[in-house]
Amino acid sequence: MKLNKTQEKIWHEVESELADEPVASPDHVERVTTWCQKLGQDEGANLDVLTAGALLHDLGVTINRKEHYLAGRKRAAEILKQVEFPKEKVEDVLHVLESHSRYGGPDPGTMEAKLGQDADALEYIGAIGIIRAVIRGLNDGSFDGKAKNFPKLLRSILAKVEGTFHTKEAERIGLNRIDYMRRFLERIEMELNFEA
Repeated sequence: MKLNKTQEKIWHEVESELADEPVASPDHVERVTTWCQKLGQDEGANLDVLTAGALLHDLGVTINRKEHYLAGRKRAAEILKQVEFPKEKVEDVLHVLESHSRYGGPDPGTMEAKLGQDADALEYIGAIGIIRAVIRGLNDGSFDGKAKNFPKLLRSILAKVEGTFHTKEAERIGLNRIDYMRRFLERIEMELNFEA
């Protein structure tokens, strides 16, 4: 993650506010931002808008986890004003925040918002996605910690992401991660059935 001085100020606020957050943790935000920057360069996106949106995308989790994609808008706008982010780009940044989630919010209407959603989805799948699924599930009650119930959770994650990528590069990376999850799912089911 490479940040200019303004973005570093945003990051300082976000890192502080999410310091104790186990799911939308600062390391998650850092990875999403890095993916946005990598994908955004290839797509010719406005990297100022995209980076700021990525940094702020999960800010609302500490306000309202379930609707964090809407709850973070006001605080994100305050931070953007505080760091003197260009006013004409603020709405585009807030759109990245509001449309990043596959659990709600508006459909992404800009390239930057589509990339933000793609980057967040990459964090939802693969080896990192499996770790985050356990943490998220134990925190929000969608997983009870019993191994026999984990395959159901993995299937729900795969169903939420498959076929939803907006860019070819994110889809390429995503399909590789989905393949890994499918192999993991097969293995855990074999172990649960005492076949391995």
